[in-house]
Amino acid sequence: MRIRRAMRKKPLRRPVKSRGAKRYRQIQQKKRLVELGVSEETIRTMNIKEIHAALLRPKKFSA
Repeated sequence: MRIRRAMRKKPLRRPVKSRGAKRYRQIQQKKRLVELGVSEETIRTMNIKEIHAALLRPKKFSA
């Protein structure tokens, strides 16, 4: 049987991001915030969405 193009394009067929890669990205984002001058204690209290938002607008967050 032939696998049709529509079956290959389903989102279920896409590769899943690995946990290690996700953790690596989060660590790198925290390091970027430290370089911008945010204290590590502040970063520890932030969740991942807040960290991402702070990196989107670094001037607003660091000022």
